[in-house]
Amino acid sequence: MARLDINPRIDFPRLFLRRGLLATTLVFGTYNPSGYSYYHWLTQSDGFTTPKLFVGIALLTGLVALARMAFLSIGYFGITALSVMVLMSLAAGVGLGFFGFGDVHVTAYFVLFWIAMVLGVGTSWSFVQKRISGERDVLRTPP
Repeated sequence: MARLDINPRIDFPRLFLRRGLLATTLVFGTYNPSGYSYYHWLTQSDGFTTPKLFVGIALLTGLVALARMAFLSIGYFGITALSVMVLMSLAAGVGLGFFGFGDVHVTAYFVLFWIAMVLGVGTSWSFVQKRISGERDVLRTPP
């Protein structure tokens, strides 16, 4: 008897964790306020070398690929919804007194973390939508 569902079951927590870690590594590897990032390595050392170029191209390729996959998966509405969620959580954190806009490091870490989470959720969303709707391919055509 033929199987109707030929795709293996997806472990969603592991999927979100792996893609979230990849996005977090790329975002925080590109820039973070601690001083240990590609941006700081590029600006604080002498000269532009081949390893710096290679790492820069690898980071750019990874970020563009993740952003493209996230956009194709969640579209304009999803990007708008996630951006509003990020802004509301930032405003809630300031309003509840967890941190202030004057604390640049905490605000920068918060924004970078949410960028990474938007990329991680965006790249994982098509699998969730596929599981919920039963469609074979849920990616939208590029604009």
